[in-house]
Amino acid sequence: MKEDVMEIALKRGFLIPSNEIYGHISGFYDYGTVGAPMKRKIEEAWRSFFLRKDGAFEVETATLLPEIVLKASGHVGHFGDPLVECTECKKKFRADTLVADHLEGEMKTLAARSAAGPLAQEREMEAEGEHAKRLKEHLSRLPGMKPEEMSAKIKELGIKCPECQGRLAEVGWFNLMFKTNIGPIEGNPGYTRPETAQGIFLDFPRIFRAHGTRLPLAVAQIGKSFRNEISPRQGLIRLREFTQMEIEYFFNPTNDKHPKFAEVANQKIKILTRESQEAGKDEETEMTAQEAVERKIIPNQILAYYLARETQFYVMMGVPYSDFRFRHMMADETPHYSGGNFDLEVKTSSGWIETIGTAYRTDFDLRSHSEMSKKDLSVFIEEEKRKTIPHVVEPSFGVDRLFWVILEKCYREKGGAEGRDWSWFDFPPLIAPFDCAVLPLMKKDGLKEKAEEVAAMLRNEGFNCYYDESGSVGRRYARQDEVGTPYCITIDYDTLKDATATIRFRNDGKQTRVGISELPSALRNLAKEGKVTA
Repeated sequence: MKEDVMEIALKRGFLIPSNEIYGHISGFYDYGTVGAPMKRKIEEAWRSFFLRKDGAFEVETATLLPEIVLKASGHVGHFGDPLVECTECKKKFRADTLVADHLEGEMKTLAARSAAGPLAQEREMEAEGEHAKRLKEHLSRLPGMKPEEMSAKIKELGIKCPECQGRLAEVGWFNLMFKTNIGPIEGNPGYTRPETAQGIFLDFPRIFRAHGTRLPLAVAQIGKSFRNEISPRQGLIRLREFTQMEIEYFFNPTNDKHPKFAEVANQKIKILTRESQEAGKDEETEMTAQEAVERKIIPNQILAYYLARETQFYVMMGVPYSDFRFRHMMADETPHYSGGNFDLEVKTSSGWIETIGTAYRTDFDLRSHSEMSKKDLSVFIEEEKRKTIPHVVEPSFGVDRLFWVILEKCYREKGGAEGRDWSWFDFPPLIAPFDCAVLPLMKKDGLKEKAEEVAAMLRNEGFNCYYDESGSVGRRYARQDEVGTPYCITIDYDTLKDATATIRFRNDGKQTRVGISELPSALRNLAKEGKVTA
């Protein structure tokens, strides 16, 4: 399925490999004429859902940061991946990926042997079971493993170079930030930001003073981040340049209640708990946000509030509730300063992938920048007559990964219940690349001119309207289905008589007739209801 989705995404202008005519460099993709408007709609939906409804503020900060900022945040010393080089062909690989691929390969082999039929001897069955258990244990220990531990694991498992089967050297550490020099004089290093969060922390004092010097305070940003991945792969899943949507929710550590928690207290969420992971089980537990806080699985209402809202947002984006969960990161994966990290993972054709990281960062960032800069970043709490450094809960969304997930989850193969001879996308109208398309039945007898007039009217009304007059109307319907356009408006001979047009619904192909003057309100109502069938 992954290949089919990528094929139609490239064919229809959702994605374009960057620098393609010179040879595509992995880890970089452009959003094409269809993908770019859809990406903007996803971002705008996020703004509306998480910022405007909650009264959060938005900033836009610099993408290039001086080294001292990233020393304070810990990125210079600790932000990297394990790197290993082949002693013979000299090619470099991400060490944890090599180990994971080796272990997953062995597990697939075991599964295939088990499926082939019962093993001859009970002793062999027990041995296979123990081996599978050890493989899972190895996989579970990979996150957070130090380079020297990774080297030992590669030797223990007998892993060779995947290119030439040569011996692998000791594992080293590769910092993932792109480094440059600020200004013409050497010795003033800077880095493209690895996350959007640090700019918000640096701007916090001015934002706090500008907005009433009161907590809680939510500050957000949508922007580019950069990570020099060792071996990016899987299309949009691992990029070197990507877009993040992040919120930093600053609050008084003595009051970790969220003012709107009652609105989501009964929202069900699925959590892969630490207990399940420790037991080697891949089974989620469903509970309400309130229950998760009461059972102390989630450390506070604020973090639970965002997990509940993330659940609602993903469903709104067309991702089935059954296909995602929150994984409570294990203690050895979680930074020492964190009060709890949860990854939203989606089940895809590439397995479970993380698309949102929600972390209780305590006061680590503001305290670190305060110590490095020698500036007081504490705030005065009027009610308590004392100063404190605020704590922070951070939901961090990967836009590109969400974009890919939406493509996969909304992809419909040719055939199916609709009997179509083409593949298509069932996007929610809220994020469809085009709000509608206007199609003249014919290019003659004044239909072309009338269709152009209707398209212009809809654009003036604020719709992202596509106009298409090329080929048969059936073929044009197919092209619009392939990019997920929810409504096609056909201008025919009756339009010239009674000023009406047909609205064709994407999901069932049925049509209804509406007066041209009523089209804007009709389309808005349909999109608001999410209606894509007659």
